[in-house]
Amino acid sequence: MKRKLVKIGNSLAVTLPRDMVKELGLEPGMEVDATVDPRDGSFVVRAGVKHFEEGKATPRYKKMVDQLIRERRKLYDRLS
Repeated sequence: MKRKLVKIGNSLAVTLPRDMVKELGLEPGMEVDATVDPRDGSFVVRAGVKHFEEGKATPRYKKMVDQLIRERRKLYDRLS
């Protein structure tokens, strides 16, 4: 997917399409991880997921795990 760079102050930003934002559960002000892969120079942005707060799994992490289990239930049942 091609996107245009947008100038914001002295920085450049990449906008994300609405469907991608919704799919990743992104919200304004969230922190994301941005890196450059040294092998091929690709720019990678990952939604940051805080797994634990105060020794307990965060609600967002629990939701992600529950969704993964639902999506792969048949596979897990076959493996058990």
